[in-house]
Amino acid sequence: MEDKNRFKKGFQTALAACLFQIVLALIFYFLFTRVKSPLILLETFHVLIGIPIFAIFLLVFHQRYRESLEKEEVEELTKREGRIFQDDESTILISRVRLRHTEKWAMPILGFLVSSALIYVVFRALSYFRGRPIDYEANLAICFPLIGLTFVIFVFSRYILGMSKEKQLNDLSAMGTYLGVNALFTFLIAISIAFRYFNLIKVEWFVFYALLFFLMLAGIEYLLNILVSFYRTTGTKSRTFFDSRIYYFLSTPEEVIPSFSEIVDVQFGFRITQTWFYQFVKNRMVPLFMLWAFLLYILTSIVIVQPYEKAFIEFLGKPISEKGEPKLFGPGLHLKFPFPIGKSKIYDVDRIKRVRVGVRGEEGERVLWTERHYEEEFNWIIASQEIATISSSLLLEKADSSAPANELVGRAGETSETVPINFLAGAIWVYYKINSADLFDYAYKHSEPERVLDGIIYNQFTKMVMNVDFFDILNANRLPLANILKENVQDEADKKELGVEIISVSFESIHPPLDVAPSFEKVVGAMEKKEASILGAEAYSNRDLTLVDYAALIIKVRAESYKLIRTLESEARGEEFKKKLEAYRENPLIFKYRYYLKTLDNSLISPKKYIVISPDSNRDVIIMDMQKGSLPDIFPLGL
Repeated sequence: MEDKNRFKKGFQTALAACLFQIVLALIFYFLFTRVKSPLILLETFHVLIGIPIFAIFLLVFHQRYRESLEKEEVEELTKREGRIFQDDESTILISRVRLRHTEKWAMPILGFLVSSALIYVVFRALSYFRGRPIDYEANLAICFPLIGLTFVIFVFSRYILGMSKEKQLNDLSAMGTYLGVNALFTFLIAISIAFRYFNLIKVEWFVFYALLFFLMLAGIEYLLNILVSFYRTTGTKSRTFFDSRIYYFLSTPEEVIPSFSEIVDVQFGFRITQTWFYQFVKNRMVPLFMLWAFLLYILTSIVIVQPYEKAFIEFLGKPISEKGEPKLFGPGLHLKFPFPIGKSKIYDVDRIKRVRVGVRGEEGERVLWTERHYEEEFNWIIASQEIATISSSLLLEKADSSAPANELVGRAGETSETVPINFLAGAIWVYYKINSADLFDYAYKHSEPERVLDGIIYNQFTKMVMNVDFFDILNANRLPLANILKENVQDEADKKELGVEIISVSFESIHPPLDVAPSFEKVVGAMEKKEASILGAEAYSNRDLTLVDYAALIIKVRAESYKLIRTLESEARGEEFKKKLEAYRENPLIFKYRYYLKTLDNSLISPKKYIVISPDSNRDVIIMDMQKGSLPDIFPLGL
């Protein structure tokens, strides 16, 4: 009877917790629609994921309650009618079977789905917010319902944890610790929104990553609990899959610290927690912590201004004045009232800052303009060549004339009726520094001066490029146009009393849109092919002309050598003929026989011939003298 009432109480508590979690999720989603804070959205998911967890406990306690009712009915029937078998296991209880199936199958499957959802959402949030700021409009009014929700969730969590002390209701501790963590993160979200509203220390990233970290740990712990349950021996009492020790530590630190003391005793080998020093520190921990917090609060009265900085010190929201003018504090150590009575605004006035317009996201590796350098690049509207020729010339007069740039832009805009346009993409870098003489304008006349400067740059650049040729801003005219934009931005900033000095403007990242990169590459490729063809023709001309000149020179040299040889031969033959004529005139007969024999000698020189003269025809031995003898010029002819 007692177990039945406790299980019924557990069922009612689980039902109340489940309904409370649903209402809590709706409230958090409503707050998210008003603030658009990713922290509230993440906590909304955290609350939503608790609904199926509470629902499974609702089902478990309901089945336990039904099981206790069935057992009570069986006992009454046994008392009235008796039983044949004394074994309790012989009685089959439908609710007990359902409870076993729920604990064996439903809870592990739900645990796997919940842990998968937790891990997936964590990685999804990390990939989405990587490199992006947590940007939302802080509303102080949202902090009050968040603080109220923190109190309500905390009280309900403590109530459930108190009920879980009973043996039959131990499983309620999982819901109590889950609600305790919800209360903790709700409080941290309220603090971060308040800090953002008052422009204090921004802790959004800390709370954001802390929530993601603990969600990841909870998902991993649920998975490990499921895996461990398969290796646990039958009959042993174990914690449920959703009873997270991490959440237990966060929601009930007062119960974890004594366990920590026991661990310290075991590690040191004796009861160190019973020593006077440990007890002294333990008993005075709260006063020491309060003293530390007070000293930390007193440190907010000290303002340190670096050598390159200047500052304003405020008292009750107004800057301290001197002779009716806001006092400017230079480098050094200064005192003020503690926060929030006194505040300080410190600005870097000597170092150059830069602002980027036209792109969004982190800058990647620069290789070619045909590849994306940033996560997102905006397209600038720029005039085409048909209407920008006169406009560009008027704008470029600014570099050598005293006419105002706005007047030149106006004159350029009057030169055409239709406006054919092109597009440019890329970043415009503007380098500036805060003018120390106008620091009050920068600090108090504009809530977000950098955004104002962004708007001025965007506005002035758009006005300028609407009257500039597409190719003028890509070629050598880029520097004069950058100087014009610098003067225009400086004039507009002075009109708005922004308190900045423009140092320089850079168009180095300006390029055509990436969509037209293939067309530009084709043009460049055609120019390269043209240049290659010209160089090939010049190489062919140089090579072939050289070869032709060489061949002509060879022919000429050969002709001259042939001429010289023929001339010398002709002269030699003429002289030879004269000499022969003289010899012939001296002795014609000898001359004729000499040339006759010489002709025979030349004609019979090969092959060699031998004349054998032997009076005895039967003689077979022939003696030949193979030595070559010299033939006399004149044979004895018997003359």
